[in-house]
Amino acid sequence: MKCRLLRTALLTVAAFTFVLLHGLPVWAQSDVSVIVLPFQINAEPKYDYLNASLPELLTQSLGEQGFKTVSQDRVRQLIKEQNVTFLDLSTARSLATAANANYAVYGSFSQIGESISLDVRLVSVEGDKPATPLYVSQTGMGNLGMAVGELTNKLSDELYAEDTIAEIDVRGLKFLDDDVVRSRLSIREGDPFNPKAMNDEIKRIFDLGYFEDVRVSVEDISKGKKVIFDLVEKPRILAIGVLGNDAIDEDEIIEAMNTKTNSVLNPKILADDLEKIRGLYRDKGYYLAEISYELEDNKDGSARLNIVVKETKRLYVTEITLNGVESLSESDVRGEMELSTRNIISWITGSGVLKEELLEHDAAAIEQYYANHGFVDVKVSPAKVDYTEDGIHVSYDIVEGPRYRVGSVTFAGDLLVPNSDLRQITKIDDLAEDHAWFDRSVLRDDSESLTILYNDLGYAYAETNVRFDEAPDTEEKALDVTFSMTKNQKVYIRRVTIEGNTKTRDNVIRRELELTDGNLFSGTLLKRSNARLENLDLFESFDIETVPTDDPKELDLKVSVKEKSTGMISGGLGYGSYDGVFITAKINERNLFGRGYFIGLTGSFSGKKTRFDFSFTNPRVYDTYLGFGLNAFYNEEEYPDFDRESVGGSLNFSHPVGHYSTLSWGYTLERYKITDQEYYYAYSDGGPFWSSIVNVGLTRSTLNSGINPTAGWKNAVNVSAAGGIFGGDDEFIKLITDHNYYYLLPWGNEHIFHWHAQAGALLETPGGDDVPSYQRFYLGGMNSVRGYEGMAIAPRDPFGQIRGGTYEFFTNFEYLFRLSEEFGLQGVAFFDAGDSWGGFGYDSIDLKSSIGAGIRWASPFGLLRIEYGYALQDIPDQGSHGRLEFSMGQSF
Repeated sequence: MKCRLLRTALLTVAAFTFVLLHGLPVWAQSDVSVIVLPFQINAEPKYDYLNASLPELLTQSLGEQGFKTVSQDRVRQLIKEQNVTFLDLSTARSLATAANANYAVYGSFSQIGESISLDVRLVSVEGDKPATPLYVSQTGMGNLGMAVGELTNKLSDELYAEDTIAEIDVRGLKFLDDDVVRSRLSIREGDPFNPKAMNDEIKRIFDLGYFEDVRVSVEDISKGKKVIFDLVEKPRILAIGVLGNDAIDEDEIIEAMNTKTNSVLNPKILADDLEKIRGLYRDKGYYLAEISYELEDNKDGSARLNIVVKETKRLYVTEITLNGVESLSESDVRGEMELSTRNIISWITGSGVLKEELLEHDAAAIEQYYANHGFVDVKVSPAKVDYTEDGIHVSYDIVEGPRYRVGSVTFAGDLLVPNSDLRQITKIDDLAEDHAWFDRSVLRDDSESLTILYNDLGYAYAETNVRFDEAPDTEEKALDVTFSMTKNQKVYIRRVTIEGNTKTRDNVIRRELELTDGNLFSGTLLKRSNARLENLDLFESFDIETVPTDDPKELDLKVSVKEKSTGMISGGLGYGSYDGVFITAKINERNLFGRGYFIGLTGSFSGKKTRFDFSFTNPRVYDTYLGFGLNAFYNEEEYPDFDRESVGGSLNFSHPVGHYSTLSWGYTLERYKITDQEYYYAYSDGGPFWSSIVNVGLTRSTLNSGINPTAGWKNAVNVSAAGGIFGGDDEFIKLITDHNYYYLLPWGNEHIFHWHAQAGALLETPGGDDVPSYQRFYLGGMNSVRGYEGMAIAPRDPFGQIRGGTYEFFTNFEYLFRLSEEFGLQGVAFFDAGDSWGGFGYDSIDLKSSIGAGIRWASPFGLLRIEYGYALQDIPDQGSHGRLEFSMGQSF
């Protein structure tokens, strides 16, 4: 009884396993007939039943694969008729012939411990070909069905190998090329023909999406099998129209689609197109817009595709709810979010439009803000968005959790410097001394600073692990912080490799790297190298990657760059209160011959000024730190009481001093004439005159970016001297000092404080003549004290004529804030103050000040500035106190 139950269970499991793994019968029935003969059983006596059961199971399996099989009843009858007591090759072939089968299968089943195996022979009745041996094995009797399935697949491959695909024919195509189908097929002419693979081919063709129906048939031809695919195409799109659209032009919708006229309709591509159109509408606030399509069938295999739009009501974000804000200021938390509600300047900033990518960003920003203010266990739920008739409501659920102060701060692990030095680098210990709230961002920055310290000592793979635990026995909750240092191996640079540069020469890149072959690794120098490559502004992107080598004491630096276009033709348009409308045009190349040379030609035109400049700069002569430049110019400029026309050129040199400073010097020779003099002028005639000027300057910059700085200083001082031993008709000494300071305000990287100040003095040389008027200082306008007319802030003679001052000072305080990151819009609020004095009784400073605001746009043509300044003091001929000015292509 137990053996019968075991037999039944085992065969049931084997049959179920086979069906589960190999599925239902396949596409076609083979003409090949197979007889499966009894198996010899080399196993425990309780498995003797497999002598008959295994052939039954294998016969069923082969039948399900599409082969003709001889029933086991017929097999037993033939064995009895031929009085077969032992199976060999000859006997198997004889039984197959008697059963009208093409092939016979016989063999043995063996069990050794947990291992089971099937060792069979495949015998052909045609000719004297030897039997083909096949072998499979599994572990455990429970996997008998899997073994039978594997054996069936091997038998199938052998049986079908006799048929070859001689030809593949694709029929029914009207519009598509048959290569579209053939390239999708996995079968090729000359492959063995296998009917069970045809279902997969049908599926592949259907997956293309272009067909209503796919059928396959097979014909016998002299060389083998001919496989025929009969296809029915979906309609060809003769025209595409859009119905119901108002907010978005039809051309914009059709342009966004991958479905084009004269293409065959593909539902998959069309589904993607509909989603793109929904995205266009979402970007404009139509979140509930319904997009569908309809086909107008022309009954000839073609159709018109209509995109049907139901725009519904335009929705904006009207409410953002923060649930659970208790310990912090809700307005401060909101200040961390990019998403905002609709307001009166949304038409400029784009605020109020729901950008779904910002939902996850804002959740992370809120969580980070809390973690930086003591709430290390804060949880912020994903945003919940509700679309209502009056707008979009967004809400976040916040679970603040307990708030922690900073407890003790300790250092452990490989300590290479005294704790006192480590504490000078970190800031979390300062918070501990002040019993301040725990700040995860400070902890992160400290960890990075400690790692860089070890990097600078040559330990490129140094690690700083941070652990913080709740402090015991404290009145308030606090977290003790432990920095664990692991130095790992000291590392040297083996080799620096450069890739991706097709135009820029290797030396232009290498000379900016402060790490080179053989150097001890330094994190600070690696960081400086990144900054220097960025300031080159020759690459769209770049990466300096550390690559391990076989020697743990060495690594390679791989510099990968993606070059960008460095040639530019551009123009600018602006308006100034003094110059009026002005136009600028320039053509330049910043990477001439791939050597990093700059060459440019600029022209500017306005009612007061005309100027042409040609310039050339080699920033690194022979790859040294010496920079060289030359400039040639022609200039016509109208001053308040005279006009000046000049032509000249200059030679300029520069050399760095340390990491942050640059020394510059140069010589300018200029020939000029004075015309249209009004009142008394220092020159008795209009010239021509010569001006021979030598200048020396020093600039120190710690700005974090040379393009869009958010932090750091830039200080410059310049001294120019003319006349005396330098010759020329003009004699003067001119000193100018200029300072910029940027500070990233604590409520986000879109809020920046910028301070700018400039002071200057124009002095007579000992025994020299009066200083020339064209070198005097004139303030007012876009780039000094806004709200006042250009060149209007300056001393005047007794007749009220503007003469210019020998001293100047002006300062600008600016608050810069982001209006739209997507469009590159930035807002500015400012306070300016300044004066020019010296001569004509104006011997003391009398600051003129103004306030104002504006918008700046980082356009493809340069920086566009639109700013309104309001003058807070009266000056002669001031007129209106408010002035609106704009410029493009100039920077402040």
